[in-house]
Amino acid sequence: MKLARNILLVDDEASWLRTLSITLNRLVPEAKIDTCVDSRQVMNRLEVSDYALVLLDLTMPFHSGEELLDMIRNAFPNTRVIIVTGVNEVDTAVRCIKHGAYDYFIKTDNVDDLARTVRRALEVVGLERNYLRIKESFLSKTLSQPEAFNNILTCEPALIDQFRYFEAVAPSPEPILIQGESGTGKDEFAKSGHLLCCPDAPFVNVNLVGISTSAFELQLFGQIKTLDNGQVSAQAGVLHQVQSGLLYLNEIGDLPIEAQAKLVDVIEHKQYYPIGSDKAYPVLCKIITSTQHDLLALSKSGKFRNDLLYRLRSHTIKLPPLRQRRLDLFMLINHFITLAADEMNLSRPQQPSSLAAQLAEYEFPGNLHELKGMVFDAVSRSDGIQLNITPFMEAINLNKVAPDDKCQLVFPKELPTLAQMGDALINEAMSRTANSQTAAARMLGISQSALSRRLKQEK
Repeated sequence: MKLARNILLVDDEASWLRTLSITLNRLVPEAKIDTCVDSRQVMNRLEVSDYALVLLDLTMPFHSGEELLDMIRNAFPNTRVIIVTGVNEVDTAVRCIKHGAYDYFIKTDNVDDLARTVRRALEVVGLERNYLRIKESFLSKTLSQPEAFNNILTCEPALIDQFRYFEAVAPSPEPILIQGESGTGKDEFAKSGHLLCCPDAPFVNVNLVGISTSAFELQLFGQIKTLDNGQVSAQAGVLHQVQSGLLYLNEIGDLPIEAQAKLVDVIEHKQYYPIGSDKAYPVLCKIITSTQHDLLALSKSGKFRNDLLYRLRSHTIKLPPLRQRRLDLFMLINHFITLAADEMNLSRPQQPSSLAAQLAEYEFPGNLHELKGMVFDAVSRSDGIQLNITPFMEAINLNKVAPDDKCQLVFPKELPTLAQMGDALINEAMSRTANSQTAAARMLGISQSALSRRLKQEK
């Protein structure tokens, strides 16, 4: 399904059609507007093109507006109809609304209210289509464009679920927020979004870390200057460069609070003003943002605007950290071995079969970046036959918690017996592992069968 942006204006008065088209192009710049002066052509036009909204006049030759309303609602139930007429009759308006019209307007010189209604109708159609798309995607349990995710290696069911959700919401006109720790693949997901929604249009990546408000405005909106000699100097911003492509705002949580207000206006009104210009330009691009921060926590502390947060959270992708992707470790290590060997012009060493299991309990605080660095270091130390596992073992040992002299057991005045201490240790281990005997036994340094016998004795 296409984005809900196409509008068809139907009226036998060519001058009114031209005026309305120009006005809506100005007030609703994200819409794509077509006109039709012959009511007999309307149904054919709807058959050929996917229109989200039709604006109908009531009094026309051949087919009246009410006749067309019934025909459109029966044949194209997902298309909304707004009646725009010079007939100011309450009974007619009520009848049209009962027959499925989204709204009813009298032709006047002031069309601001009509423009607001048009935008709301487009949003309603967009939400309905997104709901159907998401529903169909999850019911099918398959990807329509799996090739868009070729740059992401995984066999984890949770991450594949995110693929399906991302594919379903990618065509939505609303922003998409990608959340995840540093190194979880947010940039790669943004590239997948580009392939899903606009592969033939530009992809522009803007890193917001350390950016100032003035630099953000200049980079996003561009600037128009009138020189002393009357000539105009223009610097294009990324909103002009990206056109109908994808704008990726990387690390949105680092955007200064003053600049956040500018971004809210862009998302809300779908238009922007270059610095030094009073002319509005339409925003046609898809916007994807990413962050490693908790935006809700930033919002509560006053560092992130509530209105921006709610607009960005329309669709949220949550990427799991590498420590939750144990099934992917073997495959990812092999992938990075190949990359490292190719880049360093070395023979490709083999990954030890036990390495992924040895890394299963490692937390990977640096996620994919850390794993890639480990593999590159290991390949550089290898003999070309077997992968040197020293970098991995060094990381595991460094990550172990050093003993804290202050964390010592404090005994009561009357010492407990060995049996009482044993029972207390077992109870604590079971509590910490949510009653998992296997995990508790590993924590206590005994076998699971030995722990099971002790628990039976307690009963």
